Amino acid sequence: MFQFSYSFQNILTEARDLLIRPISFFRNLPKTKESALTLYFRFLTFLGFLYIGAVLSMTLFTPLDMPNPPVSFLLLEMPLAYFLASLIVFPILGFLYMLISWICGGVTNWSRNFRASTAVFSTFWVAIILQSFGGLIHVYVGIGIGVAFTAYIPFLFYLALTSYLEAPIKRTAITLGVFTSILFYVQYSRMASYIDDYRMIENMNSHKPLSREEEEKGEQEAAEIIRKAMEKARSEGNQIEE
Repeated sequence: MFQFSYSFQNILTEARDLLIRPISFFRNLPKTKESALTLYFRFLTFLGFLYIGAVLSMTLFTPLDMPNPPVSFLLLEMPLAYFLASLIVFPILGFLYMLISWICGGVTNWSRNFRASTAVFSTFWVAIILQSFGGLIHVYVGIGIGVAFTAYIPFLFYLALTSYLEAPIKRTAITLGVFTSILFYVQYSRMASYIDDYRMIENMNSHKPLSREEEEKGEQEAAEIIRKAMEKARSEGNQIEE
């Protein structure tokens, strides 16, 4: 029987250490068993960080001319959807780590694999915030940050497998090399469509509205054209009558 323990301060420290010194983090990560409830609440906290990052990316980190989602969606529907997703994503990630650890020849203990999956998941919220902020500066900055994190996540996975789950280095490197290649292909096969959408929005924004003087000039020219057309039609009608 495992006791439930939760410390928000420890979770913040874990997220910081994983970003700053991931190698020593996984090397010194305790291999003691933890309860499923403890692991789930840790995962739920990181999912809450991810929710905050998603809200920021849809509000503060969007262009000023882009409409923001409704408040009810941000404060009611999204939190509920994230909570329901946690009930599905948490076990899927844990069992996925167990499967890959088994393929690589590492430990298949459920507690340690769920612990590793939760730790790596703690970086996702940082990725979404930085990528959204970079995209606000320029689309290529956001894409560059996305590429960096696409490579960084498998690196963390590699450290978790070799240092914490005791998988052989060579076998793990080959397996994750294939996994990373597929991940890059899936994520950036749609890069051309993202760039095309950005260019279309940029072209739309480049069409500035007409000034008042230009509008008045256009109206005068249109009125002059109509007047000449009416005079021509009137003169042709008089010629027919004669």
